Amino acid sequence: MTGPMTDDALIALAEHRFTQADRDGATPDDGRQLRDIFPAVLQRLREKVEITRNLVMIAEIDLNDAAAAARLLDRAGSAPADDQPQLSLLDL
Repeated sequence: MTGPMTDDALIALAEHRFTQADRDGATPDDGRQLRDIFPAVLQRLREKVEITRNLVMIAEIDLNDAAAAARLLDRAGSAPADDQPQLSLLDL
């Protein structure tokens, strides 16, 4: 039995199977192999979404409220007040 695939390996395999299924002369088996990997790709995406959901908090702001809009604009030009590292999706 093999261990779980890395994100990069899963992406490479999905891209390869997509290319195979999309080419001229692709067989029904090529399409089946692409469909077979899709649940694993979706599961990995769900895992990444859960990770980022815990890292990102989006505040609801009523833009019709002038004071709330002003606070939003003030924060947009300033550095974060906490010592938390700033992550992007590319860091995951």
